Amino acid sequence: MKKCLAMLLALLMVAGMIPLASAEEVPFEKTVDWDAEYDVVVVGLGAAGCATAITAAQEGAKVLVLEKAPEGHVGGNSAICAQWAAMVDDKEQATVYMQSMREGFQTPTDEMIDVYLTEIMNNEQWLKDLGGPNVTRFERVEFPDMDGAGGIFCLTIDGNNGLGAGGIKPSGRMYKFLKNKAETTEGVTIWYESPAVHLVQDKETRMIHGVEATIEGQSVLVRARGGVVLCCGGYESNARMLEDYNDVHDSPSLGYAIYNTGDGIQMALEVGARLWHMANIVGPNTGYRFETDAMTFGASAGVGMLIGGDGTIYKAIGRSGHGKTYFYGTRKLSLYPQRSFAIFDADSVGIGTIHNSFSEGNKWEIEHGYFTVADTLEELAAKIDVPVEAMLASVESFNASAEHPIKTGPFYSCAISHCVGNTQGGPERGLGGEVIDVYGNPIPHLYEAGELGDIWSHCYQASCNIGGGLAFGRITARNAVAGIADTVETAMPEGKAPYVREVGEIVYEAGENQYIGKGEGKSTVPIVVRVTVDGEDIKDIEVLESWETPGFSARAFDQTISQIIEKDQPYVDIIGGATMTSVGIQAAVADALAQK
Repeated sequence: MKKCLAMLLALLMVAGMIPLASAEEVPFEKTVDWDAEYDVVVVGLGAAGCATAITAAQEGAKVLVLEKAPEGHVGGNSAICAQWAAMVDDKEQATVYMQSMREGFQTPTDEMIDVYLTEIMNNEQWLKDLGGPNVTRFERVEFPDMDGAGGIFCLTIDGNNGLGAGGIKPSGRMYKFLKNKAETTEGVTIWYESPAVHLVQDKETRMIHGVEATIEGQSVLVRARGGVVLCCGGYESNARMLEDYNDVHDSPSLGYAIYNTGDGIQMALEVGARLWHMANIVGPNTGYRFETDAMTFGASAGVGMLIGGDGTIYKAIGRSGHGKTYFYGTRKLSLYPQRSFAIFDADSVGIGTIHNSFSEGNKWEIEHGYFTVADTLEELAAKIDVPVEAMLASVESFNASAEHPIKTGPFYSCAISHCVGNTQGGPERGLGGEVIDVYGNPIPHLYEAGELGDIWSHCYQASCNIGGGLAFGRITARNAVAGIADTVETAMPEGKAPYVREVGEIVYEAGENQYIGKGEGKSTVPIVVRVTVDGEDIKDIEVLESWETPGFSARAFDQTISQIIEKDQPYVDIIGGATMTSVGIQAAVADALAQK
């Protein structure tokens, strides 16, 4: 009888009619065929990613950073922005200022502002503790007419206001420092050219357990015991997202952040995240674009005339601050024509540089096709495809009051791009950096920091993307490390060797009387050259590797190399507007010649 009863119970259990109470439940993380295992996985190595990785490692965690870009293009906007990190002394004043910048918007809430400013107050000491060279502060108020204006300072690590000679943007000094610290912090591993593509989620508990990355065409599953922190920036280089969320098109990244394609947004949506601030972008800005993908920093028409695609004159309306234009008492997204051009004549084209990276009198750029040139205004209008009669009428109107009228041929046009500085939207963020789901609840073990899903709903204060990235990088790192206690110690399949990202060192060949040299330019990866000599005569300089911004650096390579060969010495005149690239070339040549 007992035997029959036991058999009956066993059959009922197999049929699912009686639960297998005695069976040990297998944790979700042990059901995945992991390729590697870390305590915290950080997606993206911008300023926020660096702060997250450094802090988590200092807390004792084993950290992996998955970076989509090759090392030469790493950093996104962190590598090319003004290199300022926000700092606050007077929290009460800064709170009023941030509340004013909302201009009636519901977010960031007062609670979020409090968390944000509390952690930003630690930025200065944190940078000093990391060994930041000459950490200096200065005040730059984005909206001086707002209540509380002046409560947020800008930190630099180069002892000045973050701008070089002639107002040229710095060469990523803050970011280069942070990247170097992340690379050299014990416990941090960085995989370049390793984009995260999906999050690994337990659908029952909603907890995030890791990331799927694509490396050399293969899927690699990486477990994150404590959590995943998305620090992968915005979507400046995702044309479809810009069209869908911001009603702009043909608007490339102002700072050449070509790997910022909204990957964090897509991954978060897949696991049920709610989005916020998608309508808020810094832009549109005006910039100069040569050919299809070479962006440089903001442009100005100087003494020339600006016209839109319809051939009529336009100018900026009101005063602007990081993409917002004052408009009858409130601030709105800045407006520029989708197609616009600066028009000059033979006398005015050389008076000032249209762009801070251009040569004196724009001579080099004219010679190399950056300008459209025509003998008559009618011919110029046809070449740039604007209505002839409208443009002629604009010239007549402009000349009536212009100090430098447009009347002497040949005539010149330079296309001005409609481009995006950065985006602020993404997954909604909780007070601890948690990613919030569509029901308003945190998604367990998923965090974000930096530009992705930043707290700014409306007006934005300069220095707060990096400054806030450092703050939320530290916040999310601490929370992710605390989450390690929630999961089993290891979930790697028994006997499986962890995946290791192997990257071979590039070997450059050098023949007789040839020498290889490296020099630091604007990029985080050195410029590599091969120099051919004949005694003391420099015969040739070949650029073997360069990650300098296309277009922005072209003149520096052309003119610096020709000067070096002509003068048979590595140190020549610096090319204004491309200082760091010029310096990097000279340093690389000097390094090569030192090996003779």
